Amino acid sequence: MNRSIIIVAGLLLGWSGLPAASAQDQPADEAMKLAKKLTDEGASTFNTADAKAMVAYYTDEAKVFFETREESGFTIKVYDGRAEIENFYADLFKDPSQVRGKNTVEYARLLASDVLVIAGTFVPNENADDPIKVPFYQVRRKQGDKWLINSLRIFFVPEKK
Repeated sequence: MNRSIIIVAGLLLGWSGLPAASAQDQPADEAMKLAKKLTDEGASTFNTADAKAMVAYYTDEAKVFFETREESGFTIKVYDGRAEIENFYADLFKDPSQVRGKNTVEYARLLASDVLVIAGTFVPNENADDPIKVPFYQVRRKQGDKWLINSLRIFFVPEKK
């Protein structure tokens, strides 16, 4: 337990435990360029409304956390593994006329040469009269020459009425 407290305190204080010459020292614009490229590709694939194509962007053990605010409070639905994630996208794509996604990257950082975090907003249908903006946070791992999503957290938290 003490070790956990030390690790959490170190993370909160900004200690990374990585050597000084790590991927974190690479210019932030490199991470941003990579993140924009990856999320632009993802949005283009999203716009095809093809659940199988979307799930190809995920690791085998990936998880998607979909957090929503409802009248009764917050709920989190977890989609665990490629099969559940594919079903998640298949449900989203039931009405392809509502699919015209666009990502905006607000933050990107290489934590290591093979770990990238990206935060931003996603608009599922930019052609809507009043398009919703959905914040997201994803962690990608490099496997071979691909940057696959290992975890994705999506926040659908409209303001209370």
